[in-house]
Amino acid sequence: MIIKISPFDNLYCKPLPFTYCMKHRYYSLPLRLDEVMQGENLPTCSMDDSIYQHIHLLVTTAFGEIEYDEKFGCIVWDTDFDNLTAVNKMRDIIKQSLVTVIRKYETRLEKVNAEVSINQELTSGSQDAKQVKKRVRLQITGLIKSTHLPFSRTFSFFSGPLSY
Repeated sequence: MIIKISPFDNLYCKPLPFTYCMKHRYYSLPLRLDEVMQGENLPTCSMDDSIYQHIHLLVTTAFGEIEYDEKFGCIVWDTDFDNLTAVNKMRDIIKQSLVTVIRKYETRLEKVNAEVSINQELTSGSQDAKQVKKRVRLQITGLIKSTHLPFSRTFSFFSGPLSY
């Protein structure tokens, strides 16, 4: 089902969260809806970049953060300060969650796989304080259904700061 958004004849939105297209072109995130209301053209991107941005949105959203769909998001934020679970078990939990939510919410991909690594790194904090943080690296791979081209992107971020 495609929903037409007026007053712009060529502006369409698929009913998938944050997946926007305009005659096979995709809008870059974040969307600037004030510019749409003023009739301005929004920046577009390739399908590959659109998929990356949508997965990035999934990864950086905690479960329950989006009121209309509390299952949209990533479990990594539920494990942010978990120091009791073994790293290997946490990695497996995050990997399974990622594959599940990407299969559900990024339907342009098939054969989705995720590799997760979690390492502790010493970083400099404010006022020369040292912090141990968990660096989470995510490698997401799959095939783009419409083109059968491979998709592969890496995400990396810190979580769980411990200061000393």
